[in-house]
Amino acid sequence: MEINSSLDLVSYDPATGILTVEGIPVTYHCNIFNHFFSHGIRMILGEESGKEIVYRASEIAHYRLFRRLKERYGLNDRGTYEVGMRYFKSRGLGVLEVKGTDDISLIASTHAHTHMKVMKGISSVPVCDVERGFIAGLLEAALDVRPGRLYVEETECIAKGDPVCKLRVEVRKESVAYPEPDYSRVELYEVKEGLGERAENMSRIAPLIPPPDSSGIIAVPSRFKDVGKVWVSQLPTEYYSYANMRVMDLADRDSARYVMTLAGYACVFFTYVSLASTPIGELLIGDTQDEDEYIKRLFSMGNYLGFGVFDINVRGDGAEARIYNFYENNYLLALSREPVSYFLNGATLATYVAGRVYKTYRERSEFSILKVMKSFDDLYGRAEFASSFDTSRNAQSVDLTFKM
Repeated sequence: MEINSSLDLVSYDPATGILTVEGIPVTYHCNIFNHFFSHGIRMILGEESGKEIVYRASEIAHYRLFRRLKERYGLNDRGTYEVGMRYFKSRGLGVLEVKGTDDISLIASTHAHTHMKVMKGISSVPVCDVERGFIAGLLEAALDVRPGRLYVEETECIAKGDPVCKLRVEVRKESVAYPEPDYSRVELYEVKEGLGERAENMSRIAPLIPPPDSSGIIAVPSRFKDVGKVWVSQLPTEYYSYANMRVMDLADRDSARYVMTLAGYACVFFTYVSLASTPIGELLIGDTQDEDEYIKRLFSMGNYLGFGVFDINVRGDGAEARIYNFYENNYLLALSREPVSYFLNGATLATYVAGRVYKTYRERSEFSILKVMKSFDDLYGRAEFASSFDTSRNAQSVDLTFKM
């Protein structure tokens, strides 16, 4: 099985805006967003509980992915393991070197390096929880054991100042029960408007997404200040959806709303705005100097990342935004739960202020990570959100009113 780039094995449906690997939904995010997503979960639920949720979310998502690949291609245990090792690097997560169950090295961990870049210093705890979960899910699928039977611990981490990330696998007697989503019950809404344009754009974007380098990093050169290169990775959407659901279940609603709005805000600024300064953004956004048109085009970048299909109407004091088939909603619908997502709040806020406040279409090189993130509390306090979900069209909507 050939796996060299992040688009190998991936199918794209322009009508639904969904990327899949053998039917398993996947999505692209930049690793700065991934940092703020996991950091926010640890912040709201506490370090230990937050790390465990991120780890478990990655474990079950990758267990289901590799179980599907194993069945689809008739792989044996060894074959599944070898596919997983190549898959890890191809998705921009780094490189794994395995000498034994108690001697696993993670080379150039993107999460560890991103943590150091964003936090401007070392961490007191290991941070590669997504990678730990990946290894656990892969080995459990390869060995046909239930999730939770293997536990991967990180003993050293680059983010702590160690020379390399070290992991080891423990065997446990207990398995872990997870909800089993039934995606057959989810009715995806086909957005016909712009269908041909989305299909054509994706065919033009694909050659612009670089393969991972020798250290397993997918880096898209960007003019965005403090970034230089956008580090992106591709993960199963269930990782984000399960973790988000657990936060909503465990945290009080106001805290969950804040953290998940922050995650959507960080996603747009560090996935969208940084990509806008790359060849991919230049293709999708062009050189428009019109604020409203820039905001619309920036928002529509989500159509190609596996989030769903985006639509936005801009006005002077805010915007009305909509995502069809958003992956968090699909996961909740598959579990027969009411869709609740604050991601779109943050995404709409960031898109709007990127054009209106920061005017990034004119001054893309003038914005640093710290400046953008320090602005969030002020911007969040000036925003009013009215959210709704349209079951008949699988559409999450938000009406943002912003006080300039």
